[in-house]
Amino acid sequence: MTQRQRGFALLIVLWTMGLLALLGTQIVAAGRSDTQLADNLKQAAVLAAAADGAVADVMFHMQAAADPRLRADGVVHRVRIGQTVVLVRIENEADRVNLNTASGDLLKSLIIEVGGPPAVAERLAAAILDWHTENANPRQGGAKASDYRAAGRNYGPPGTPFQSVHELTYVLGMTAELYARLAPHLTVLSEDDPDMSTRDPVVARALSDASGVADDAATSQATATARTDDQMLRIHATAVGPQSSRYSIVVVASANFRNASPRVNILLRHRVDAVSAPAVASVRGAGSAVASE
Repeated sequence: MTQRQRGFALLIVLWTMGLLALLGTQIVAAGRSDTQLADNLKQAAVLAAAADGAVADVMFHMQAAADPRLRADGVVHRVRIGQTVVLVRIENEADRVNLNTASGDLLKSLIIEVGGPPAVAERLAAAILDWHTENANPRQGGAKASDYRAAGRNYGPPGTPFQSVHELTYVLGMTAELYARLAPHLTVLSEDDPDMSTRDPVVARALSDASGVADDAATSQATATARTDDQMLRIHATAVGPQSSRYSIVVVASANFRNASPRVNILLRHRVDAVSAPAVASVRGAGSAVASE
């Protein structure tokens, strides 16, 4: 073999070795990426399961065990599900204003309470009522199909109850800013209008303004006590993982543990972006009593 041939063969060997090294690097990198992806998916599944487990655990302790340290008061608790800590905040869905049953006066008062100008509040309250009622003619200041067409909308009021609070964004006159302020005080899931026992101060003021009466503390406390037997709970659960990873859900549910066949009725469940939580009030493990920190 000539010197030139030997040099050419060596070049081919070196080129092949370089190519194999490059391929090996790519394979290792892809393997690491796949491993990281698998770890992320596993962690997300663990956090999701922990959040759901915390919701079930809290509902059981509130409804079946009647744990006095768990109340629908908006206080954040830490619940441990396995090795995962879950921040849980419990509210009573009945504390919110129901879009389908609220009067025009209550809707107007609520809109004003969150910063809406009175003139806007009056028109928007009428438009909300026009949205979910069947009458063809709009209320004074309200909006029916012709008003939506005139505003360039390709839809009109369905004349049926709101199916979700988010549906309110389609009502003529509603803005994104006003909706963001209203939504935390609204529901379509409760069966009755809220009363002065509500723990939502904005709703309480709106009720007072709409009815023209002051809060009677004794009456409110008696009503609150009467409602504790059959609560529809809104539970915010945020499972906290390593490196500040979080998985947050909101669940609205009612439960009946008094019958022979215990039942939990999930009315709403959706994932939300995690938000900073208030000060934590208590910590406990699944199936155990609440222990103060």
